[in-house]
Amino acid sequence: MSLRILSYNILEGGEDRLSHIAHTIERQRPDVVALLEANSRTNAETLAQQLGMSLSFGEGNSEYYVAWLSRLPVVRTENYRRSVFSKTLLKIEVPWENTIVALFATHLSAGRKQENEQDRVAEMREILSILQQHKQQPHVLVGDMNSLCPGDEIDIATYLATATEKGEEKMRPDEFVREVVALVLQAGYTDCYRKLHPQERGYTYKLPSRPSLRLDYIFASPDLTAHLTACDIVADDEARSASDHLPIWAQFS
Repeated sequence: MSLRILSYNILEGGEDRLSHIAHTIERQRPDVVALLEANSRTNAETLAQQLGMSLSFGEGNSEYYVAWLSRLPVVRTENYRRSVFSKTLLKIEVPWENTIVALFATHLSAGRKQENEQDRVAEMREILSILQQHKQQPHVLVGDMNSLCPGDEIDIATYLATATEKGEEKMRPDEFVREVVALVLQAGYTDCYRKLHPQERGYTYKLPSRPSLRLDYIFASPDLTAHLTACDIVADDEARSASDHLPIWAQFS
């Protein structure tokens, strides 16, 4: 039996885009879905109902909540609302094959400057300490890390054009810091997308213009990485209109 996991930042709770978000998710046939920016519990419940999935909801330290949707029975849920987190870390555990898999979802602090990355580093160190308690159990960490992977390219022309359009502060390519994802990789986790697509850019942000950054990830523990069979970004027209992030999914068999 395969296990398909999807991670999706749905932008401000989904607002009036719920039907597009639901269609985008449904077409991927995931077993479990991590929702980032699940600001509205009512909207999350609507998505769960439309998709025929259960809802596990994690309130956080800001209005940007985290949720899990699941077709599989959820045997355990824990919301790690630590003070260091800008939002939260939400775990569910589900049965798969002959074991229980732990699924963690988070949404790290935003901002591209060094001080923002240091905030994310503190968050990730806390997350890794929590994940360490599950080292004997297959597990994944998914979500919007707001961080770049070492070696990933930036579509700098698109990034600068988008920043100009939005009135955001612009950064040079050498100003982007990449410490957070490096920490995860050093801890032994696999960047599922990069493992299967070493040459692809895999941009997930920022829509509706052409994406220019890869901020959304699925990281697998070593024992689960052995079962990784597929991972991709959903980049069709409906996904491009449903949020400012594209969803990412991974399949384990």
